[in-house]
Amino acid sequence: MSHIVGARMVVRDLDAVEVAADECGLTLMRGQKTMRCYQGQGACDHALKLKDARPGDYEIGLRTQEDGFGLVIDTWGPGRRLVEAAGPEMNTLRREYSAAVLTARARKKLAPKGFTTTREDLPGGRIRLRLRRR
Repeated sequence: MSHIVGARMVVRDLDAVEVAADECGLTLMRGQKTMRCYQGQGACDHALKLKDARPGDYEIGLRTQEDGFGLVIDTWGPGRRLVEAAGPEMNTLRREYSAAVLTARARKKLAPKGFTTTREDLPGGRIRLRLRRR
């Protein structure tokens, strides 16, 4: 029986998911072709693992799909630690990824025009990004 489920998240920017993963206590393993799960290993193109991973901990797989990378995760047993880090249904990881994508875009397009980006963490896990002219 498989416990692997897809997360409702599409990753188009590996650099941004690397930043987001770091915020969640995860590490992006670029080019890792298998992820640890209940059945031993599952196929993937990249993986996210816990920074404080213990032997037997599961990993999140990033699999190529038409519009980027889809995330797959085994939430059974040791996979619960991943849910604690990335949030139920990957909500925390998704929020951090969105913030990383927006911050990178703002810096690339608006920094040359004299803007800086700052981040504020709000109650309830919300993130506020602000643009300010220097």
